[in-house]
Amino acid sequence: MGLAAKSDIGKHRKKNEDSFFKYLNEKVTGGMVADGMGGHNSGEIASKMMCTIVKQYIISEYDPSMDYMEMAELIRAAFAEANLEIYRASSIKENEGMGTTATLAFIYDGKLITAHVGDSRCYKITKDSIEQLTTDHSFVNELVMSGQISESDAYDHPKRNLITRAVGMDISIKVDMDIQTYMGETILICSDGLSNMISDEQIFETINACEELEEAVEKMIELANKKGGSDNITVVAFNN
Repeated sequence: MGLAAKSDIGKHRKKNEDSFFKYLNEKVTGGMVADGMGGHNSGEIASKMMCTIVKQYIISEYDPSMDYMEMAELIRAAFAEANLEIYRASSIKENEGMGTTATLAFIYDGKLITAHVGDSRCYKITKDSIEQLTTDHSFVNELVMSGQISESDAYDHPKRNLITRAVGMDISIKVDMDIQTYMGETILICSDGLSNMISDEQIFETINACEELEEAVEKMIELANKKGGSDNITVVAFNN
């Protein structure tokens, strides 16, 4: 079992608007990454609220007797609660327009449960392959999906940071939920400060080149900074 996480401000930002949490008990291994947006301190506030509310909600409502479907519904409810609280907080003038991405993944009861809003990502990595499990809720990804631009065009598109869905932007939220059998893979969650700077192939190679997840996380953040570090960089990686 391994669980590692780190957040870095990057090379160009004056503050870190990413937040994360790790979660580990006798039945659960996982975590979440949130990438905040908004003026003043609002992005930082939104991402911290997201992580704090979701983690506390899960801790308070968790029952070890839950099956994986009940755990998934608990996670969905936690996202809804956080969304409502962030939406209400955004009514304050200085927080107007704030929101956050949120990507969570838990290994629970032999399943991998993911919950996702925005353009942070979750990957599944084996010795032979890497697979992005989440779909970016972004303007550029919609262009790619509709065939208007190629995936290579998306990397340097001027609107690549424009997201189409975020927590806290409306009174209700649509959360992408997925449940699949967990087969011992390494699971990685990251903000776009990582995925915009290094390729999926580089993530794959780094995970498989390092014996410890802590070392892999450090090396990926170091590589993203070497390539420019244009945004905050946050990574949570785990396996069971």
